[in-house]
Amino acid sequence: MVKKINKLPDTELEIMKVIWNNETPISTAQLKKYLDEKRPWNVSALQTLLNRLINRGFLKSYKQGKHRCYEVLIEEQDYIARENENFLEKLNGNSITRFVTSLYESNAITNKDLEELALFIEEKSRGL
Repeated sequence: MVKKINKLPDTELEIMKVIWNNETPISTAQLKKYLDEKRPWNVSALQTLLNRLINRGFLKSYKQGKHRCYEVLIEEQDYIARENENFLEKLNGNSITRFVTSLYESNAITNKDLEELALFIEEKSRGL
């Protein structure tokens, strides 16, 4: 059975991106250090958000000596795949063609992007 993956609020997603981009387990102190590079974080607010991520099934935590450590339970690629499915379903009626058309018409996709996409489709249709 596939685990239901819910959309994360922006702040929780920001935390998960840092965790996904670093080796786990990661301690609260290490995580705060990485997050503080962009903006200062309050430790108690960070712990609250980490507890939410645990409750949502994204992380597990345990004590290692004096430190609280966190490990990933939902991988980034799984989260991205689910978000992409939701996006296509909600905004484009599950139509990749409609999605690419809207990108092209809004000038959000370049001819180079289209060439790369065409090459990707050709390779996948040949089973490469």
